[in-house]
Parts: sequence; structure tokens; C-alpha cells
Amino acid sequence: MKKWLAVLTAVAVLATTGVFVLRHRAQVQREQDRAAALSTVTRFLANWQRGDFAALGALTANDPDAGTSFSNLADRLQITGLKVVPGVLAADGHSVPYTATAQLRGLGPLTWTSIVDTTKTSRGTRVAFRSATVYPGLQNGQVLARSQPLLSHGELTDLHGTPLRAASADLSANVLGKAGTNPTGLERIYADKLAGSSGGEVQIVTRATGQVFTVVKTFPAKPAAPVQTTLDLRLQKAGEQVLAGVTGPAALVAIDSRTGEVRAVVNHPVVGLPAAFTPQAPGSTFKVVVAAAALSRGLTPESMVDCPAKVVFGGKEFGNDETLPARMTFATAFARSCNTAFLKVADGFPKGTAGATAKQFGFDRGDLLPIAGHGGQVPPPSSTTEAYADIIGQGRVEASPLLLASMSAAVASGTWHLPHLVTGASEAIPLLPAVASGLRRLMAGVVTSGTAARAGLPPGTAGKTGTAQYGDGTTTHAWFTGFKGDLAFCVYVRDGASGGSVAAPLAARFLRLAGL
Repeated sequence: MKKWLAVLTAVAVLATTGVFVLRHRAQVQREQDRAAALSTVTRFLANWQRGDFAALGALTANDPDAGTSFSNLADRLQITGLKVVPGVLAADGHSVPYTATAQLRGLGPLTWTSIVDTTKTSRGTRVAFRSATVYPGLQNGQVLARSQPLLSHGELTDLHGTPLRAASADLSANVLGKAGTNPTGLERIYADKLAGSSGGEVQIVTRATGQVFTVVKTFPAKPAAPVQTTLDLRLQKAGEQVLAGVTGPAALVAIDSRTGEVRAVVNHPVVGLPAAFTPQAPGSTFKVVVAAAALSRGLTPESMVDCPAKVVFGGKEFGNDETLPARMTFATAFARSCNTAFLKVADGFPKGTAGATAKQFGFDRGDLLPIAGHGGQVPPPSSTTEAYADIIGQGRVEASPLLLASMSAAVASGTWHLPHLVTGASEAIPLLPAVASGLRRLMAGVVTSGTAARAGLPPGTAGKTGTAQYGDGTTTHAWFTGFKGDLAFCVYVRDGASGGSVAAPLAARFLRLAGL
């Protein structure tokens, strides 16, 4: 009996040992399979992170071209950096979660979590690749893609922060310019500042049709900061209202005389060549330059000058627009715009004096603004006749309304400032104090007792009229340029009868609407 019990005990021990061995071997195999699965996924994800797409494809069980899917993903999303972190092997022993963070050019980070499944093959443990391996929920025939950029664009505002484009078609066309691929005007100059960061979407789309299945993430466009100009919409609208009833091309420019900051640029009509930036014969407004030359050479407003009815210079006869006394003060000659007096005064200047003086007021500088705001010129005269015609603004001398407004600004403040449309320091040319004060007296007389006395200009306004023949000599430009307080301005009307009867009254209305 005892022998039989011993045999039974031995058999039981052997059976128990066999079961233990089998279980141990199974456990070892599971651990090996788990280690192989984790190792395969880790290498797979590492290859993805460093962009070794061929090695990534070789680790798949069923799709050696899987690397192409990840390569295309990088191209479509414009991935500039990628970090992929494997997680903990799942309890099933063949799935490993991961977290990927991709940096998308111009958008920012995109983070997602998905799962890599593995399977055993004759080549060892490999990745069971499917669409969801790339992104969770992705189906066959679907891909991740970026939308078209969502762009923001900054506003160009006036000096008070009011957006200009919607408020003024004139400024939009002739100063602000066109935004977009080939910007113009201020949009071109400040394109970088006006362009906000581009936003967009990451979407799941059908590869064949591009149809959007779902939006994965939206990256809002960051709005650009506005660019504040020196323009004053109140003055701009006042100028536009004044020129609205004018027939034919006209312009009005206003400038802060203390700084050169442009406050208004008005063109009529709005379309076509901007009249504010188009040089024309300035007529008697150029006498401001000639007067500056005379004052710098010792003449004073009280100096007596001759004003004959006719003079001949360079074989050409010059006269006045009205009958004037034969002798008068220089101040009266300026106020009444005596051509012959100025020609006789200039006859005593050294050669080239008028042109050299004009440079102090911004002539011969080409564009005054970076948006092709033309100024004016005093070309070397081709003949003696032309040299004298220049003195009264009828030779080849030219000036735009922008330039003549800056000229009056120089008289008002005593310093010529390069006009500018965005706040900042600009080039400055100081006038001689005696010249500036003398010009202020001369220009005040034009309004109180001269050619603009009947224009209705507010008290305290100073200026100079101009009537310039052009073409066949039967038609004229009408000009008035001047200042009141710290605001300098110029009004131009093509085919206007005269500066005193047409341009100066428009300036008066502008100043009243501006509250000056």
C-alpha cells in the first residue's frame, strides 16, 4: 500500500513540474513577443521622426511603401519639425500608442495620439500598417492636408486711428494703393507690417476628390497691427467735398508745416493720373522762390521796385495781367503779382540763382514720397527767353500741388520738411530767418490786399495765387498755395480762369469746412 502511494505521489510531482515548465515557457515567449513588438514600434517611430521613410516601410508586414504615406504627409502639412514619443505597450502585447507633435510651417504645432499595431511574420515582428497608423480615425483613401491660408491684413488708418480704405475712394486709389500679390502705394511700402501671420486648417480630405471630411484643427490668423498714417480723414473729407463740384482735373494737398506730415491728398477725378502728384507750370506761385532769393540778397518788403507795363528780356516781351502803378514796394509787387517787377529784380541775380534757391523748397528732388509723389524741377534754361519765363513760372519750371504745399509749409515754419505719410523724422532744410519772416509778410499781403483779397479767405491766412498758361497759351492752370496756422495747403485747378478767382475761393471753402 505504501509503495502504491509513493508511485502516485511521484506521478503527481512530475505532472506539476511539466505544467510549470509549460507555463514558464509560455510566459517567456510572451515577454519576448512583447519586447519584439515594443522594439519594432520604437524603431518604426524613430525612423518616422528622423525622416528615414525607406527604413520605416521595411518594418511593415504588409506595406513596404508605407514610408511614402509619411513622406507625403510631411509635404502636405509642410512639417518643419517632428517629435514622436512611444507610449506603454498595451496589455494585448502587440499595440503601442504614440504621441506625435508636428511643427507646421507658418501655423504652429499639431499634436495627436494614435496606435501602432504589430503582427508576427516569417521575418519577425512587423508593423501592421493601416491608414489609422498615421492618424486616428483615418480611413483608406483619406489623407491629412492643409487648407488654403487664412490671411489677415492690417488697416491703414489716419492719425486718429480711423481706417482709411473704406472711408475714401480717393485715398484708396491714389495713396493707399492695391493690396495682394503685387501691392502698390502704401500697401507696397508697408506690406510686411500690414501682413498678419497666415492661419489655416488641417483637414481630413478624400484623396481622389479633395472633399473635406472633417476639420482636425483650425489655426486662426493673427491680425496684423494697423499702420497709422499722418493723414487726417476730417481734412481729407473736407477737401473732397470742396473739389466735388469742380469740372476737370483738380487737386488739394494739405501739410502740417511743423513736421512735413501730409494731412490730405485730394484728387479730382479720383481715377487717372493723380493731379496732386503731377507737375505743371506753377505760374506766379513760383514768385515765392524768386522772392526768397531777393530777400536773401538784401531786398525787404518795403524796398521800392519798378513795375513797368512791359519789359523785353531775351527778345521776348513780358507784361502784367492788369494795369499797375509804375513803382511800388516789393510787398505790393508780390501781392499784386507784378510780373515785370519780378523780372527786373531777377535780372540782377547771378546766373542760376532761381534754380539754386528752388532747391531749398524741394525742387529737383524727383519723387517726394515713396509712392511716386512727384515734386517739380527747374531745368537749366535752354535760352535767355526761357530763363526769364521761369521767373514767372512759365518756362520749363514745373511743380506739383504736393511740392507747392510743402513750399508754403516751409514759409510758415521757417524750415522745409520732406513730406511724408507715416510719422517719423524727415529731412529738413532751414530757411534764413529773415527770408522766412519776409515771405510770411509778403504772402499775408496777397490775402489782405492782393490778388486773393476777394476770395473770402479766413483772417490770418497767407498765400500766393498763380495763373499759368499752358498748351497754345489760351488756357490756364489756376493755383493758390498758402497756410493758416500750422496747416499749409495748395489748390490746383486745370483750365481755371485764374488763381484769385478760382483756386483761392476753393481754398477758402476748404479752410472753413476744416474749422480754421
